Amino acid sequence: MVLAPLFDHLRRSHGTRADDLMLRISGALGLAALVAAVLVPVVVPLFPFVLYTIWTNGPHSPVLPASYEPVLMLYGRLYPPALIGAVGTAATVFVEWINYHLYTRAADLRAVRKLQHGRLVVRLRRLFARRPFLTVWLCSITPLPYWVARVLAVLAQYSKRRHLAATALGRFPKLWFIAALGEPLGLSVRWLAAASVAALALAAGLWLVARVRRLLPALRPVDIARVVPTAPVAQPTSD
Repeated sequence: MVLAPLFDHLRRSHGTRADDLMLRISGALGLAALVAAVLVPVVVPLFPFVLYTIWTNGPHSPVLPASYEPVLMLYGRLYPPALIGAVGTAATVFVEWINYHLYTRAADLRAVRKLQHGRLVVRLRRLFARRPFLTVWLCSITPLPYWVARVLAVLAQYSKRRHLAATALGRFPKLWFIAALGEPLGLSVRWLAAASVAALALAAGLWLVARVRRLLPALRPVDIARVVPTAPVAQPTSD
């Protein structure tokens, strides 16, 4: 069968659980975009925005820079900012639901260790202990590190519905506001498009560097002499 190699490729896992899941989501969005191109062509340009929102808020968000704002303002010039805020919020809540399960399954120890350092992190931990909903909301609507609220919610087994509701209530006004900034700031679509391409290239480069660093230990050559000791070479004997 012609499709047999394709199905076999889809059944295989690609990289880590997070990498494999993000790649599968990207593929599903690509297929949905093809269907939308036939049924509702006007929404097709929104698919790259949804995909980029998922990647910049997904499991790899700690290694990605603040490259989301130019894309957000670009789409705010092309579509109503309220629509972009709503679409971006829906995509963020979706990927945050995935993050919640990934952090629960993987128990990311590196993120847990980070929670033990830094004055700001300590203050957020104390606030979360008293007002968890308020903490998640503040981290989602302000520049405060959102990953702290995410990890705290997972460690405390905080209600998933409340966590996602606080995220949505914070993200929507923030995304709406940023998407609407392009016009009053006088930023042209051409300039925002160039800034978005540069931001995408930087984000892809940093993700690739982080990916290579994770693979380097497995790619380093093994010192065979340490694994298999060489036998002493027999010296020729004289008659």
